[in-house]
Amino acid sequence: MKLKLFTLGLVGCVSLSFADGFEEDVINVKKTQKFNPSALEFKKVKVYPQTSVSLNDKNTKDAQIPELEVGSVTTGKELYVVVKWKDYTHSVQPLFTTNRYGDGISIQFPLSYGKGKTLPYIGMGNEKNLVVVYLKKNVENRDYVKSFISEGFGSLTETSYKDFSLSLDYDKEKKEYTAVLKKAIKPTDLKTGIIPVSFAVWDGDNGNRDGVKNISNWKFLKVEGVNPDKGYISYLSWGYGKIGNPERGRELLIQNGCIGCHNFADQKNAPEGLAPNLSRIGGYNNPVYLKESIVNPSAVVIRNLNINRHYDKSQAPDKNGAYPNNEMYSWYTKDNKGKKTSKMPPYNYLAEQDLNDMVEYLKSLR
Repeated sequence: MKLKLFTLGLVGCVSLSFADGFEEDVINVKKTQKFNPSALEFKKVKVYPQTSVSLNDKNTKDAQIPELEVGSVTTGKELYVVVKWKDYTHSVQPLFTTNRYGDGISIQFPLSYGKGKTLPYIGMGNEKNLVVVYLKKNVENRDYVKSFISEGFGSLTETSYKDFSLSLDYDKEKKEYTAVLKKAIKPTDLKTGIIPVSFAVWDGDNGNRDGVKNISNWKFLKVEGVNPDKGYISYLSWGYGKIGNPERGRELLIQNGCIGCHNFADQKNAPEGLAPNLSRIGGYNNPVYLKESIVNPSAVVIRNLNINRHYDKSQAPDKNGAYPNNEMYSWYTKDNKGKKTSKMPPYNYLAEQDLNDMVEYLKSLR
């Protein structure tokens, strides 16, 4: 793996060695006495259509939003995150309609992060690593701002948090949205020096809602003047830069039977929904997650979305005429204590270079 020295952050930070490219996912956070927009250092953040799960709606289209601009500052008590993006159609969801949708944004943070912690699943967390999601959507005659705790698809639980605000303004001349999140932050959180954050945006004009959205991978807010833990940085920055041969990685995925369950690129023989679609997985997942999902898939068990859309008609229907769910489309099994185990076997026997080649190919799927 090619390494280089990169001074992560501004004043008072040490030089850390990690793979080329990690700095592209780092957003510097300046300390200010009060919110000062002129202090923001904006960073371009690419977003990609989420393909791990999908809706049964052929009328939806990918959002025409390829990137955001993100800047952040902190007063020590509050963290401000500002997000800008172009959208040439200003969409507002009318009340009492079911076929028109509003534009929107969500910003998510892990509930727990720092030394010794792993990243949550990018799709709104997982059971072992919960996230808090701040959501703002354009809804007619409503200030639709909510916060949720989540452990994966379909698990949003609204919170009663009062320590945040999230605004969303549209400039009709520039055709540009600006969202401003203000949230309380504890001094202990700032001491980690690195705060994971990710973004999702919805384009209502193209039928975006729920899981049909453009999302980023985990980005990392670097707090000015704080030295992050070297071990945590080493974990987060694994796999950036060129670590293998993507062509060989593709062949290894095929040879190891991944195409039996997963669809990606020109490999689309698996029944859709049998396992997460990998078509754009490299755009919104960090390399270390890709590695972990191969070596130990049960470490992060992804919740199915609407598994009851698949019926097992070989079984007898119930008294109401409904067939049972087709368990083939469940991504995990449960024991008698409710513990979930991924149906994907662990590939922890792979040679290091084979694993690196496979991750390198997955990184290219965007």
